[in-house]
Amino acid sequence: MAPVKFGPKKENHPLCGQPCPACGELFKVGDYTTLVTLGPGRSEEDQEKCREGRAYNAVAVEVHYDCATGE
Repeated sequence: MAPVKFGPKKENHPLCGQPCPACGELFKVGDYTTLVTLGPGRSEEDQEKCREGRAYNAVAVEVHYDCATGE
């Protein structure tokens, strides 16, 4: 499944001026981003659901779309 593409970022978006966790470059107005899933985090309920292959609320980080896809 292809990642969901968010954006373009608007001037007042809280990520603008923050570093991308993947490349370190600052997010700026006009950037497109996506979420990279890290896993279930510390929630025991979500960990159990993950182990069972069920849907769960995942911990994720937002990165530049290009950083996640190479596009």
